[in-house]
Amino acid sequence: MTWPAEIGVSTAALYPSHLTEDALVSIAELGFRLVEIFLQCNEEYTTGFSETLDERRRELGLVVHSVHLYSPYFDLWSPYERMAREVRDRFRCLLDVAGAVDARALTWHGLRYGLDNPRLVEAFFESVTWAAERAQASGLTLCIENVSWCYLRAPEHVRAVVRAGLPVGFTFDAFQAGESGVEPAALIHAMGSRLKTVHLSDYLPDGPRHLPPGRGDLDWPALFGALREVGYRGPLILEPAHVQDLEVLVEARTFVRRGWDDVARRAS
Repeated sequence: MTWPAEIGVSTAALYPSHLTEDALVSIAELGFRLVEIFLQCNEEYTTGFSETLDERRRELGLVVHSVHLYSPYFDLWSPYERMAREVRDRFRCLLDVAGAVDARALTWHGLRYGLDNPRLVEAFFESVTWAAERAQASGLTLCIENVSWCYLRAPEHVRAVVRAGLPVGFTFDAFQAGESGVEPAALIHAMGSRLKTVHLSDYLPDGPRHLPPGRGDLDWPALFGALREVGYRGPLILEPAHVQDLEVLVEARTFVRRGWDDVARRAS
């Protein structure tokens, strides 16, 4: 079976040593064509910055699959009226940036506190609907990501989102599954056909966070097998943290390709 998905890189991998627009240059020089852009600060949610990103990605021949929100900027469920208004205005600016670079999806951590508070979860679900409908109107899929310290950290949370009929997709993060103590395959199967983006980095208990794939103890054959089983055909985004030696990204790409091929051969 041929490789079904393109391997890309998140600009977050080069944070904070590279400005977001400069990370695009380094990623392209390594031969990657597809990226996720992580918007890190207020300046990056402006029209002027979206023009910079669009010019840069066109010059480099890059395709932007997704835009990653900086989660603390998007507490859409805030009960404080002025804050809620500001956050919604920022979300509209985000949609403008994502549209300018022809992104297909958004990645969002979502609810970061009060995870066991039913009233707060209900408010979060309401805000997800508001945001997802506006994303859809802009040609984007809002994807909630599994994160160890956020609401969507376990399969039962994924199933709750689906049962509620929220118009969203999902982003699966391998490292975050490991940090949550959840089997990656269980999350992947729960996300199923709504899985739109995959983040790849490795997990090692008591080790550095977001290791390059292959440097931790995640069960990569099981993870790749689960992606095959749900028919995933979207991109695989490398997202190790604080990359200084860019060759790390090349090695990670090779590891992922070989791992997928090994799983495919065993399945044939």
